[in-house]
Parts: sequence; structure tokens; C-alpha cells
Amino acid sequence: MKLREALQSYTVTHLKELVGVSGGPGPEGNRKGQLVRYLYDRLTHPDSLAQLWDGLDELSKKAVAAAYHGDGRFNEEAFLARHGDLPGRRGGDVFYDLAEDIMFGYRREPAVLDLFLHRSQLPRELMDPLAPLVPPPEKFLPEGLVEAPGAVEIDGETLPLWRADTEEAGPHDLAAYLRLYVRDELRGGSTSDRMSPTGAGNLLANLLDGDFLVHGERVRPADTIRPSGLDWFVRQSGLAHYYRGRRRLTDAGEALLRHQDPETLLDAFETWAGGSSDELGRIKALKGINAKRTHLSPPAERREAIIEALSWCPVGVWISTDEFYRALLIWEFDIELDRGYESNLSVEHPFYGRVYYLEREGRTLIETLYMNAVLMESLGSIGALDLLYLPPGDAGRGDDSLGSYYSLHDGLTHFRVNPLGAYLLGQAAEYAPPRRLDAPLFTIDPSFALTLEDPESLTPNLRDQLHQLAIEEDAGHYRLDTQTVLGALESGEDLRHLADFLAGRHEGPLPEQVTDWLEEIGVNSKAFRHTGDALFIKVLSQALVQMILEDPALGKFAKALEARTLVIPSNKERAFRKRLKELGYLLSR
Repeated sequence: MKLREALQSYTVTHLKELVGVSGGPGPEGNRKGQLVRYLYDRLTHPDSLAQLWDGLDELSKKAVAAAYHGDGRFNEEAFLARHGDLPGRRGGDVFYDLAEDIMFGYRREPAVLDLFLHRSQLPRELMDPLAPLVPPPEKFLPEGLVEAPGAVEIDGETLPLWRADTEEAGPHDLAAYLRLYVRDELRGGSTSDRMSPTGAGNLLANLLDGDFLVHGERVRPADTIRPSGLDWFVRQSGLAHYYRGRRRLTDAGEALLRHQDPETLLDAFETWAGGSSDELGRIKALKGINAKRTHLSPPAERREAIIEALSWCPVGVWISTDEFYRALLIWEFDIELDRGYESNLSVEHPFYGRVYYLEREGRTLIETLYMNAVLMESLGSIGALDLLYLPPGDAGRGDDSLGSYYSLHDGLTHFRVNPLGAYLLGQAAEYAPPRRLDAPLFTIDPSFALTLEDPESLTPNLRDQLHQLAIEEDAGHYRLDTQTVLGALESGEDLRHLADFLAGRHEGPLPEQVTDWLEEIGVNSKAFRHTGDALFIKVLSQALVQMILEDPALGKFAKALEARTLVIPSNKERAFRKRLKELGYLLSR
């Protein structure tokens, strides 16, 4: 905005009022051009501008500084979040800009601030002369707690907070998901890649610390947080591939499963962040997502804003979700969900009734629900954020028709960026897990007896790997077993990975008997090879069998099994039938 244009838009009456607060000798006359010229000169001359600056109260100076450092734009919402109050004349909680008052026909006495801000804009001609007056921008960091709070108070009742430290659980659970995925133990059939109730139960049984919520014996995937978060992450991060009923891990998925390499996880994280799946679908009370008048913004843009904001947060302290949402406003990160002019996004509010995204209360509520889902389900499940929360039914949101909550994430109150999160969010160049992934786990004697050094350190993933190699005899004691290993290989396990696990987690070198045993299994597992299915064909006479064997085309793949029985590869059936017809014969059923 240009200063002269802003002044020209005012009436003579309002220009006179501005002259009244501008000080100085006053204009030569009361014509509009004279008033505009006088105000323009007062505001662009360094000495008079400095006098006007000194006449501002402290909050008004902060407002001008905010506009100056904001490329000339005064963001009322961000300023209010930062300072808790707005400058100038006020009506209720609304900041009245003089130019806006004029536009809508309001009458009030102008303030000195109205000389600087016009329709919430700082004119560009004021930028250079204000440079020596405006203080440097104040850096804002959300405040956090070193010690985790143990409880919160809601409606006069003190409720204990649940805590989830996720740094170790996240990578462990991601590996558990990948292991079960490649075994087809998560899906209900070959027609869908969605997790089934049985699959959700299988995954819950293999998580390091279970879900964030407590479940009964049978659970729907949609009622879980960690399993759902892992499912969404893997399917969007390039770690797994599903095509025509076949499920397999990509090279990145295989590498992450076998080695849990931080760089591989970082690549997957960046792929997930840029994906198209949308956490909005996890807010059960949200209506209108698929309505015609709803025009959702790309989820990747929203996630990018949240991830960048998290990268500005201090590491290792507990930050309340309210403080984080305040920081988003102050930093002016936009997570606009719906870009339509007639959005149908809405939720049922216990006090306001149905509120829509286009309304102030609805926008704040729905964006908060969305951010909770990203923080808790997406980032908490993979181990980037530690969490403090209440069960959703205790969070005091929602209405009874929705089970007293809007979504499973309503109870999130605090999060903490842990070392893994700092690495994924770009705050740390390297990451080292809190525990060595190759620490000695057991010893094996020449009789194949395996003894755990610390049974308490056996995670679900390690236990599963042991069960691919050995039979558990009693607590802490196993025995390597050939039938068990052959069964694992038959199910698709790789003997190299099993051997690497034994060698990598054994205290010292493996006994020679064990390495010989593994080599023998490797040879024996390839002694018989399935190269394809075959068709057995009964023939009317030995003479016809001989004719087939001597035929230049059929003799290349047809073999005599018995005097009047031929065998051919099943994939040669069509060629066999075609040649028989050329010879004047037919292959009947």
C-alpha cells in the first residue's frame, strides 16, 4: 500500500482528525490536497516521524514493529496471540482500524497509531524512515516444562495424565508392522490393502508398549491410534508395495526392517510428509469432508507447515498443545483446511451447536482436532514425539451422541520433541538410538542350547526372530531347531537374515557346530527346487506316445512318465494342444 493513496481514500473530515493527532504547525489550508500533502510530509520526514513514534504507547510501537517486520502487514491474530492484547481503540475483543471504521461508517476519535497503519497495512514509504526507530524482531520460542506434569484440571476435577515415551517404541513398532505386513498377517484378504480387525489384533500383540489407548480382545482398526498411525505411515512412505493382491516390501522397507537405519527412516518420513493421505479422515465427528462445496487444501502443504513449526520448537521439554497452537499463530503458519467459499466442514459443539469451518469457533476447533491427529497418531506412532494425554472420553470435548469426544486424539495435552524427532525434523544432523541394536543378547553352546543374557530385554521383535530359529524350552532358554528354521524359510524368511541375527546378537563368535548347521540348512533348503507345475496326459497307445516324443516340436518338452503317460510343463499346454490339432488329434478332458 502507498501512503498517498491511503490518505486520498479518506474524507476531508477524517483527514482533519488525523492532522489533529499528527502535531506540527498544521497545513496551509483545509482543502483535501493540502491535508494529504501535510500528512504525507509529516510521516515521511525523519524528524517528525520520530516525534510521532515517540508519541505511541508501547503496545502500539509493538504493533508498528510487527507490521514492519511482517513486510508491511499487521496480522491481528498473530499479534493478539503474542501479546494478549491489541492496540488502539477497542470494541469488545475487536481491534478497530480507523480505515476500517471509515469503510463501515463508524465514528471515533483517531489515535496516533492510525497514522502508521491503514487497513492493517504499513505504507511502503514509511519502511525506510522507520528503520532506525523500529527495534529488531523479537524471537519467539514456545515455553516448555523440563518435568512432565502429572495431572490436569478439567471442570474442577484433577485427572492424571497418561504418558508415552515413544523414541524406542516407534522404530520397534514400525519394524513389527513391516514384518507382519510381508507375512500377510495384517490384511483380511487379497482384495484390499486395508488392515483387518484380526490384523490390528496381531499388530497390537507385537507393539513394544501397546497402543496409546486400552482395548478389549477384538478391536476395529479405526478405534486404534498406534496401529492406524503405522498403517497410514507405511502405505504413504514408500516402504511397502501392494499390487493385485501381492504385498511386498520395497528395498527401503527391507532395509528398515533389517537394519533400522535412521537415514532410511528419514527418507520414508520425507516421503510420508509429501503424500496425499489426509488425517482429517481420522476425526470421527467431522462432517462434510466429501461434500461438493468442500475444497480441501493439499494435506502435504498442511503437514509441511506443522513439521516446520515443530522444527522451531525446543527439544527435550514438554510443550502444551495450547502453547504450540499459539506459536503457530505467532509464526503465521497457515494450515488452512478448506479453501472453498462455502465450506461444509463442521462438527457438533456442545455449547454452540453445529459449527462450521467458515465460522471463527468452528475453524479454531476443527484445525485443533486436525493438528492433534497429526501430532499424536502420525508423529507419536513413529517415535518422533513423546506424549502426555488423557483418554478421549475424559478430555471434556464433544457431545454424548459422539461418545463424549470428537476424535481419539482429543485428550492430547503436551508433547516433547525427543532425539529421534529432532533428527527427523531437521534439528539434528545425526541420530544414535538410545540402545545398541547389535548388543549381545544370548549365548549358544555346541549342543545348540541358547541362553538369554537378560530375558527382560527381549522385545516382541526379538522374540519373533528367535521363534524363527529356536524352540522355547523355559524362561530365558531356547534350543535351535532345524524344523523351525525350515518352516521360517518356507514362509519366506531369508536364511542370510536369520544367520546374521544369530551372529550379530551372540556374545562372541558362534560355535563352529552352529555355523556348520546353518551351512547344512542352506544346502539342504536348495536341494529340491520347484520349477513349475506339470500336466499328466494319458495316451491311448504306446505308438502315439512314441509319435509325440519323436515330433520336432512336442519332443522338446514332452516326456514319457510311463508306457502310456506323458508329462508336460503346465505353461506348455496351449502349445501342446495347438500341435496336436495340426497332427489331427485333440486333447480331451
